[in-house]
Amino acid sequence: MINRVKNHLKNPKNRINIILKMSISASLASLGIVLSTIVVFVPNMEFISVTIFLVSILFGIYYGLMVAVSISVVYEFIIIAIIGSAGYLIFFKLICYIGLAVVSGLMRKIFLRLSYWELGVFGSFFAIIYDILTTIGYQIVVIRSDFVFQYLLVLLGTGIIFTITHVVSNFVLFSFTKTMINWIYSAFKARGIKQLMIPSIYDEETIASVVSEGGKT
Repeated sequence: MINRVKNHLKNPKNRINIILKMSISASLASLGIVLSTIVVFVPNMEFISVTIFLVSILFGIYYGLMVAVSISVVYEFIIIAIIGSAGYLIFFKLICYIGLAVVSGLMRKIFLRLSYWELGVFGSFFAIIYDILTTIGYQIVVIRSDFVFQYLLVLLGTGIIFTITHVVSNFVLFSFTKTMINWIYSAFKARGIKQLMIPSIYDEETIASVVSEGGKT
């Protein structure tokens, strides 16, 4: 495995490819943190999940995982720590974000073919899973109570407005994933940079090449 990586990095184009992908991933992660900070006082509205989803589709599971861990840790222990208590639910949040990166990276060729509303539905589904897992974490870690399904339903019912906000906002953000991919692809294509294998949603030839690669990055 290590020798394979070394041989891969010997090619200058491969090194440039990795640098560009890491640079864009870091830029998108930073943007996700900034935008989430701007709306931090809007209950359950965030840009972290769509950022992880976007990077995972663009560059694959490895880059998605790096962004999932880094963006969640930075946001939790720097941004959230400034305005209140932080870190209590980080384990449960990491499970959600890492799971999102894994699913998105492994199934990127499927997501590339989904329609706008189907991507939005997936975003809403993730919001529901996220809220359920973090509510379980709140029940166990913060309230320090044993997991009781009936009590979980009470907590979810109490915060139903926040869950609806998360579901609706994620639907809108995830539905724009194709548009965001095309913006990034067009920006680099206009500058003549061909090292990045970013798929254009409307370019069937490019989609076919990504699908045939099976998500290898």
